[in-house]
Amino acid sequence: MGFCEQCGTQLGERAAFCAGCGKEASTVASEGERAARQVIAASTTASIDDGSGYPEKWRQRFAAIEKAGGERVRWWRWPEGKQLTGKEKRLITSNLWAFVFGPFYYLYLGMWRKAITLSLLALVIDAALSVAGDALGVSVDRFLWVVSAIIFRQCANVDYYRKAVLKRRGWM
Repeated sequence: MGFCEQCGTQLGERAAFCAGCGKEASTVASEGERAARQVIAASTTASIDDGSGYPEKWRQRFAAIEKAGGERVRWWRWPEGKQLTGKEKRLITSNLWAFVFGPFYYLYLGMWRKAITLSLLALVIDAALSVAGDALGVSVDRFLWVVSAIIFRQCANVDYYRKAVLKRRGWM
């Protein structure tokens, strides 16, 4: 493990971004480790510091996601969750644009497959809640929109991390 050259934050073993400042990780490591990291970074990540269009907010989100466990991160399971601050947890799970616009925000980000998948998941959950509400005699129809809004809000940042940094284009 090394330290960020910009802010001095300790980096995880496989971190591609600094959790402190969001800078692409390059550690003071042996030449072999540095060469291996550069090969991995070139094959799996987009360079965040080369002005490729990622604002500071996204670089911070990417760094928080990597600190929480990288690709394995989901809002219900954080492998390194105890190391995260409240701000870092919000960076991972909160996206107001995704909450308000849902699948349209995903389409804007170029993630149409995931927009379809999450929309179908939300419809299934809405149908199950509607049936349960009818069986219990409780009207839930006015609140079903919240289910899809929360699903999109919670998943948007990690899904975009997978698309932008890991170059994944899957349905899930």
